Amino acid sequence: MSKTGTASGESRIERLRDSIGTDFTTTTWVLVPLGIGINAIGGFIASTLKLPLFLDNIGTMLLGILAGPWAAALTGGLANIVQAMLGNPVQLAFMPVPVAIGLVTGFLARRGWFDNVKKVIVPAIVLTLVATIIATPIVVLVFGGVTSSGTSLVTATLVATGRSLVESAATAQIMVELVDKGGSAFVAFFIAKSVPSRYLPPQGQDIFS
Repeated sequence: MSKTGTASGESRIERLRDSIGTDFTTTTWVLVPLGIGINAIGGFIASTLKLPLFLDNIGTMLLGILAGPWAAALTGGLANIVQAMLGNPVQLAFMPVPVAIGLVTGFLARRGWFDNVKKVIVPAIVLTLVATIIATPIVVLVFGGVTSSGTSLVTATLVATGRSLVESAATAQIMVELVDKGGSAFVAFFIAKSVPSRYLPPQGQDIFS
């Protein structure tokens, strides 16, 4: 490898380190457990009531908006581990979903898509697609279309109409994710907007101050 290529590679690694380091301030470390708690409570409610929703990524999105993609990805992954330990082991298989949700939310926030409520419609749609694309193969290949969530009821109903399992699972996911992830994006935005500026991490200050 040429010296130029080596220098370029080292520069990219250095930028990545800086990006990750920027996320993890003292304030961020205080917010991570809060985000995990919000996710766990939402997931517990949805699972207990068998709702055709998940409600377990609001905390992840909140960290994505306030702190950045890496903190949000960590929050999402840890939240799924906590939910699995609390009696919902299905969450372990779906860990790639909240990690991706955290990364996408954080990068969208850095690019100004959570500056005001009108812009949030774009992250709502993008996050719906991201969750659907990642979750559908897991639902079909790992669980055969049947999980512990209320989404399985939607999938079963669609299968009963003669659709294939893959089509039914994908349709059910995008229907549910549009409400769940889309709604969660707006909820996370309004929570983030209500946080006093003195408690905001650097990214949150850039967005809301």
